[in-house]
Amino acid sequence: MVAAIFIISFVATLLWLFSIRPYCRRNGRGFTPGANIGVTFWVDWQEAKEISKSKGDDGMIMVCRLVLWLHIVAFAILAYAIFGGPP
Repeated sequence: MVAAIFIISFVATLLWLFSIRPYCRRNGRGFTPGANIGVTFWVDWQEAKEISKSKGDDGMIMVCRLVLWLHIVAFAILAYAIFGGPP
């Protein structure tokens, strides 16, 4: 179960580095100087979602939704591991 959290985080980070971040930079948005990686990830994800909705880019909309669902699943696994698992 713990491995799933790390794998999901790794996949989400790869999606951000190789899909969301370049998409934002290519469209001139998502620049967050002085921020840590979590803030930059969140800002880029929000910007990519807004840009793709305005341009009608279905591929990037799906990537943004995938990243959202990966985070939801990782949180659910973590919550189950903390609160629902056997001792």
